[in-house]
Amino acid sequence: MKICLFIIFLFCNTTFSQDYFSGKKVYCGTQNARAKELFDTGIETLYLNTQLNKKYLNMTADVFYNAYKIDSTFCDAIFFAGYTSGLTGDRKTALTCYYIADSISNNKSLEFKINLAAESLRTNSDFGIKLARKKYNEVIEFFPESSEGHYGFAITSPEIGDIEKGLENLNIAIEKYNFIVPNRQNEQNFLKGILLTLNKKYSEGLEYLEMCSKAYKKDLNYKIHYSLCLLKVSEIRNDIVMKEKAFKIYKKIDNKELIPIVIKDLLVF
Repeated sequence: MKICLFIIFLFCNTTFSQDYFSGKKVYCGTQNARAKELFDTGIETLYLNTQLNKKYLNMTADVFYNAYKIDSTFCDAIFFAGYTSGLTGDRKTALTCYYIADSISNNKSLEFKINLAAESLRTNSDFGIKLARKKYNEVIEFFPESSEGHYGFAITSPEIGDIEKGLENLNIAIEKYNFIVPNRQNEQNFLKGILLTLNKKYSEGLEYLEMCSKAYKKDLNYKIHYSLCLLKVSEIRNDIVMKEKAFKIYKKIDNKELIPIVIKDLLVF
């Protein structure tokens, strides 16, 4: 279905400790002076490269990777090699490095798991979805005070198919997060509207989708699910005007071949 990929992974940017990205905090550390020296150099050059010049990002990624090669237990070095590679657009290397970092960190880092899950989803593959779900479940287990695991569970629910559990986890995430950032409320309403729609709770889904219409009305997934909710609610209410609106939204879907079959079969006017 590939519905989950509409989400921007803001959690992995907003929850991270400033101390960690400044290099002041490490999860594994190293006793090797040269590896530590290279790591510190990498952190310094990463921050100096404010324009994200790709040439220097590649050099910085190599510095972090060399620190890891000297000490293969230095999970922070390989994580930053992945993070810096990701800034260059090298998603394959980023994914590999995040996987290594998470594997050798012994479940110490929320950052590692969230970045690995987000990068896995970007592969737009069944393997990526499953790996992301595994990492989000680990976040729930090892970092129960955080909302990211529950939110990620909800993000992956449309593809995995456990919609009711997705709704449960989304509600937990919303309660934990408590809408501290206004822009996140639109995102959460969007996701909740889609999960409700897929769970055939069309009236509730319509309510949540309309809450975020200004932010997402041009989004493909929004048009698909909003059109379906309008259609089904119009049938319940026998509302011809609402049905016409549903068809109007449906006509605005340019790539109708991207509509999942389970939804396409219901969009019968």
